This record gives sequence, C-alpha cells and structure tokens, in this order.
Amino acid sequence: MSKILAEIDQALASFDSDSGRPVAIELGERKYTQLVLDVAHLYENDGLTHNTGRPLAYKGLEILRDDTHRDRVRVI
Repeated sequence: MSKILAEIDQALASFDSDSGRPVAIELGERKYTQLVLDVAHLYENDGLTHNTGRPLAYKGLEILRDDTHRDRVRVI
C-alpha cells in the first residue's frame, strides 16, 4: 500500500464517529497529487480496483484538494 493510502486509512480510523460519519477527505496539494499518481500507477498494474480515479474503499467520500495546506490529510 502506498504511503498516502496508509495515511488516509489512519486518518479514517482515528476519526471521531460521535460527530457523525465522515463525508470527505481533504488532502493538501502534495498529498492529493500523490494519491492521484499512486492510484493511477496501482490501477495500471491491475493492483487496485477504482471508481472514477479513487480507491473503492473511499467510495461515497468526497476527495477535496486543499491548496493552502500542502501536506494536510483531514477527514471531514
């Protein structure tokens, strides 16, 4: 698993579900770019099924790009 996918998994696991279910993952510019490249690379080698450029594990969650905080990984 790529570093960014592991970071997203960790952020989702630590999300406080008392405030409701997560609706989005906000990624800083660098993290967003890394995710796009990693998913494209993994799909290219038939290592990951995806739906419109995102891992199926995150289906139903919006993937947002934050141009201000370049290295942010935040679950909303």
